[in-house]
Amino acid sequence: MPLEKTDAIVLRSVPWSETSLVVTLWTREFGKISAIAKGARRLKSPFESALDLLSLSSVVFLAKTGDTLDLLFEAKLQRRFRSAQRGLLPLYCGFHVAELTNGFTEPHQPIPGWMDWLTHTLQALDDGCCPATTTLRFELHALRMLGLSPSWSQCVGCGESVDLDRPTVALTTSGGGVACPACSPLQRNVLRIQTNTVLVLQKASDSALNDLEFSIPEEARSETRFVMEHLLGFITERRLRLLPFLEELKR
Repeated sequence: MPLEKTDAIVLRSVPWSETSLVVTLWTREFGKISAIAKGARRLKSPFESALDLLSLSSVVFLAKTGDTLDLLFEAKLQRRFRSAQRGLLPLYCGFHVAELTNGFTEPHQPIPGWMDWLTHTLQALDDGCCPATTTLRFELHALRMLGLSPSWSQCVGCGESVDLDRPTVALTTSGGGVACPACSPLQRNVLRIQTNTVLVLQKASDSALNDLEFSIPEEARSETRFVMEHLLGFITERRLRLLPFLEELKR
């Protein structure tokens, strides 16, 4: 098989032997790949810092068939995301979006637009944009690109429009959206949340990549995180590892 060359963002890196790593990368053309980087743990590694987490690098790899790990031959650093210089919270948010990318996607299945949203999100965290807003937008757009975007205005039970003039509304994580008063008793995993929170989530989900005007009102931050933690937990069927480090997003 021929060698493939592409740009990649490092999502995960784990030791494979005394001298090598297994790295998980997200690429535009090939989607998620996991590859062995032989010699990457040596003091004088041929990959240098190109395999640091969240780095954007140009890589050359050999794709293997089946469940066999790919082989990484070359990685040259293009840029390093430096959100840690602004504080731990932006760094943890960057690790969180990397964890979501790794957990939501399947190997060698590219998703149009994902690379753009991922790089845009990491750049926004680098530039000092609000971590709460930046993270929420990535989470919701990730769900939309996967075809899992919740319904924010139509009942998941009957399909009718839900009255968003009420103070609160029912949202079911298992049903994937809001439910009207007649259907909500029939749904599972129902959360009763403020209607204003639903409107914030809907606006975030609909915002464009270059929309710099959207922001989360401070009074809605805690509940938006509450909703997203439940939605993401239901979809992934596990508690994401970075969530305990993101408590500050609720304030």
